[in-house]
Amino acid sequence: MTASPIFPPVSGKIALQFSGGKDSLAVAHLLREHWGRLTFYHLDTGDLLPEVEDIVDDIEAIVPDFRRIETNPATWQAEHGLPSDLVPTTCTPFGLMIGAARQPIVDRFACCVANLMQPIHERMVADGIKLVIRGTKRCDLAKLPAEDGPTGLGYDLWQPLMDWSHERVFAYLREVGAPICRVYDSVTNSPECATCPAWWSEGRSAYLKQHHPGLHSIYSDKLTRVAGEVLPMLQNLRVEMAGA
Repeated sequence: MTASPIFPPVSGKIALQFSGGKDSLAVAHLLREHWGRLTFYHLDTGDLLPEVEDIVDDIEAIVPDFRRIETNPATWQAEHGLPSDLVPTTCTPFGLMIGAARQPIVDRFACCVANLMQPIHERMVADGIKLVIRGTKRCDLAKLPAEDGPTGLGYDLWQPLMDWSHERVFAYLREVGAPICRVYDSVTNSPECATCPAWWSEGRSAYLKQHHPGLHSIYSDKLTRVAGEVLPMLQNLRVEMAGA
């Protein structure tokens, strides 16, 4: 049985950021003996996969302190633009001002910061959190945004799975009898927002088409709107590359 890690010394409130994905679920079980000390924070965009939402609901029902922060990406996107992995200059505020395009598009991180990262950060700061626990792993990113310890944001950071592999996470979930969402039969990481038209490498289309046709329809419509602006720019690039 995997032992619970040694808790870093902390004086004050402790937050565990819980998305419902495999990593945050593993952290929750790894720290089960400490639940009485933790406040679980879940950022709810209203666009989780239903099977992931079930896991969130199950954890909410059994932990002592669970808090949801709700945002509305659809409203934000209507004002600022759809997120995309590629952003044509025609779809930026200046491009729209001169009539180069009609569909505003923003980079994917702009949407994530506004609707996921910033709201949960602001809530934890407002609540006086002194230690934030996340399930981030080194294998998730080319470079971690922050190492463990002081962040300069008003709280320290602890990532107990930092050096775990995806395989170790799945093995641990099986070890403790935690549910492993069926989405992981198709992808390595569960999407934060099921119908986000960015993060193309997640490979959501086939999964949504098979298991959630209603969500797939919404997702496809967003992708089509993004593609209508991105593909002509890519064609221009191909033409230029052919003549280079």
